[in-house]
Formats: sequence, C-alpha cells, structure tokens
Amino acid sequence: MSAKDKPEEPANLRFALESIRSKEGIMGYILRNSKSASVDLSDPSKIIDYAMLSTESLETGEVAAEIFDVGLIGSVVVEGNDMKVLSLVIGDQRLSIFMAKEVDHNRILKELDLTKNAQKHNGRFNQDNEKNHEK
Repeated sequence: MSAKDKPEEPANLRFALESIRSKEGIMGYILRNSKSASVDLSDPSKIIDYAMLSTESLETGEVAAEIFDVGLIGSVVVEGNDMKVLSLVIGDQRLSIFMAKEVDHNRILKELDLTKNAQKHNGRFNQDNEKNHEK
C-alpha cells in the first residue's frame, strides 16, 4: 500500500502501533477511515475475516451502548477461544488490534494513551446520535 493510500494518522499513533505490533501475541491491526485503510496482519489470508470482525465489533458495541443506555464506550473487546480483538475509534479512524487471548488488552490501551481521543469521539458519537434522532 502506498503512502498516499494510507489514512492520515498522527505520528504518535503510528509509532504506538509499530511498538504494539512488535509485542508477543499481537497478530496485527487494521486502521481505517472512510477512504482507506492500513492493514498489518501476520496472516494476510484472514484479512476479510478480520475486517468483518473489526467492523461488526465496533458497530455492535455502539448499538448495545445505545440500546442498554450504558453511557459512553471507549473500546470494545471481543474474546474467543484463542484470540481477541480490541476495537476503538480515534477521531474519524477505526482501529482494531488482533491478539492472542493471553495478551492484556488494558496494557495496549494504556500504551495507545487514547483517553482524551476516546472522550472526544464519544462526545461526537452522542451528538451524531442526537442529530439522527431529531430527523
């Protein structure tokens, strides 16, 4: 993928993802926006499966938060028998990090240091939902 096809991402996020990707148990990540995506997976044959899992986990988390009125969500974790995925939104980008089940996803969140970005997104998510309900 050429540099112009990659989503624009802050340099600190790019460095954080490179660091996270090199850790034991990390299978890869998908970072996407409405125009393009950056994909770094250990097993490229699973790109379609992982892309679908990424999309569905984020959408399901947002819908569940709204239906059950649990408030703002900062991230979604889907855990299976052998692996799990941590998904979150950073500005206009959606990030999913795929990892072995034993990896501590809370450490990954801390390394990303996304508290401020997640709060910005959640505020925007609520505003967008209010606008949609008004229509």
